[in-house]
Amino acid sequence: MQKKVTIHVNGKQKYPEGHEDQQELITEGTFYERKGVFYVLYRESGSESTGLEEVTTFLSIKEDSVTLNRKGAVDLAQEYKKGVLNRSIYTTCYGKIQLSVMPDKVECDLTVHGGRISLEYDLFVDDNLVSHNVLLLNIKEDLPQ
Repeated sequence: MQKKVTIHVNGKQKYPEGHEDQQELITEGTFYERKGVFYVLYRESGSESTGLEEVTTFLSIKEDSVTLNRKGAVDLAQEYKKGVLNRSIYTTCYGKIQLSVMPDKVECDLTVHGGRISLEYDLFVDDNLVSHNVLLLNIKEDLPQ
């Protein structure tokens, strides 16, 4: 059964030059489990500051991996599995970019009521290290008032 959830997304990037960035997103979404796989779906509204239109993010979470699919203003399919390099093409209105991720942490603590997904990975563009990233998603079931 699909449930309405509140999703807190926290992302941090540390760049080889030494500076860091951080983003936070709080949004509503849908969460469900089917045959031992958890699914999370949420939309990010576009903004003038990013120049992007709306993007739909769909996550599928298995025992040892997280698959991310983004559709809309950008297009990306990326798998996060500890110790496994994953290459993909990130398509934007400005063109295509070859992205790769090498996760060193993929932890998921989910129940049918929500939970937490924690990823740490190195991000590469055209095989050049761009940043070390930490991504944390907290998923909380919206309970009736």
